[in-house]
Amino acid sequence: MPRSRNTRIRPKDTSRSEARRRYRDEHRPEGDDVDELDEPSPPVAETAPSRPAFAMPDVRADIAALPQVFRKRLVWAPFGMLLLAFLLELARQNGALPEGQVSDIALLYVQLTLPPTSLFVFFIGGFVAERASYLVGAILGVFDAALITILVLMAPDDTLQGSGITEVAEGLGPLWGIAILVGIFSAAFAAWYKRFLRSSQERARINRAAREREQAAKAKEQARADRQAARESRRSR
Repeated sequence: MPRSRNTRIRPKDTSRSEARRRYRDEHRPEGDDVDELDEPSPPVAETAPSRPAFAMPDVRADIAALPQVFRKRLVWAPFGMLLLAFLLELARQNGALPEGQVSDIALLYVQLTLPPTSLFVFFIGGFVAERASYLVGAILGVFDAALITILVLMAPDDTLQGSGITEVAEGLGPLWGIAILVGIFSAAFAAWYKRFLRSSQERARINRAAREREQAAKAKEQARADRQAARESRRSR
């Protein structure tokens, strides 16, 4: 007769493994509390040394870099703004703009853009330039002075009244000096302000990362305290 087989699955006796686990927990050294919370934090990337707030420019290197600077299309935007203001003022002089709201808006745009003392266009040029912003401002000043000179030579005196150009165009010599100097300093200030914004954002990011690391360290300490309390509770049983 074939021997009958008992096909019932006996439950596994885990009492011994449970006893060994409790013994290890009770006799584990205090310094061996290593788990996923104790993994070392990823190293913090070192930030590049910040550029000084004010430093003498490398004029030769900046001049050599000008072709690369002007490859960025956005750098040409302030030149387009000046050219548009020139065309609007020229049309206003010749009576090509209809009287009323359109003429008033065009005159306002000219007042905010074309006179070098408005600073608006130079600030934009310095802000969008990746480097050599003061040179971009100087070129903008030359371009602006040239456009105003053309308007002054072409237009009668009475047509320039109220445009904001007469005040700076009383002498063409001072006009060019004002436009170039204002362009240089306005564009340089815009570049400094852009660096200031970037450094502020970088400091905020570093401070946020430091707070996150501090919170993670506190969480690890709390987890260690909880495990210690659990072990002491098991020992007291």
